[in-house]
Amino acid sequence: MINDKVIKYLSRIGAEGVTEVSVENLNILQKAHLLSVPYENYDIWSLKPTTLACDILFDKIVVRHRGGYCFELNGLFGWLLRELGYEVDEYFGRWLKDEPLQVPARRHRILKVKVENREFIADVGVGQRTFLTPLEFIYDKVQNREGVDYRISKNERGESVVEMKSDDKWIAVYSFDSAPQAPIDFTYVHYFCANEPTSVFRSNLFVHLPTANGRNSIATVQDPETGLMTQKLSILDGERSETRYLRTDS
Repeated sequence: MINDKVIKYLSRIGAEGVTEVSVENLNILQKAHLLSVPYENYDIWSLKPTTLACDILFDKIVVRHRGGYCFELNGLFGWLLRELGYEVDEYFGRWLKDEPLQVPARRHRILKVKVENREFIADVGVGQRTFLTPLEFIYDKVQNREGVDYRISKNERGESVVEMKSDDKWIAVYSFDSAPQAPIDFTYVHYFCANEPTSVFRSNLFVHLPTANGRNSIATVQDPETGLMTQKLSILDGERSETRYLRTDS
């Protein structure tokens, strides 16, 4: 029996009735989630208290139609998948793309989902361009998603690495190891991301939402005209591409 909270969650992401456990439905759920729930860190950026408690996240994302960042989004999505009957493990990841550090801290949360005797990496908590449907957890298998090639490789530390191909080069997106984590493990890292003054989530506003034909986003950047830090709105919808900067008259 599917409970009322699951029904509300499925309605929130436009996946009503997608309740049977299958690879096909896992694909539907992740894509529906990414196209419906924005990646955003407004609460952290505006110094509001945050928590990873499931009931609070449900109210924020499902009831109030807000978004979140990886610890929130993948945490609640993992809850949904378990409620539907999927077998889910949660892993820590090191975000690597565009990071200056060779070995950055573990500050990403991802899901490994086992279904129909196959394993997949599911992720609804990436703000940058990402795979809309899960990647099968098979090493060195090239998997195309929305015209972009992805693969999972291994690095010198024995971690699994999600890579994407760009301009004929493989770019590391994030790495992870296969040690399952408990919810309390993410609580401590979330606290650092939300409260440490040097945290990128404290100093920059991010809002990203993929669309069927593109992607909409808001990000903290330097205004090329004024030199001041401000918010840039980017809209990419098929052939349409538009950029605006938040400016005042003063």
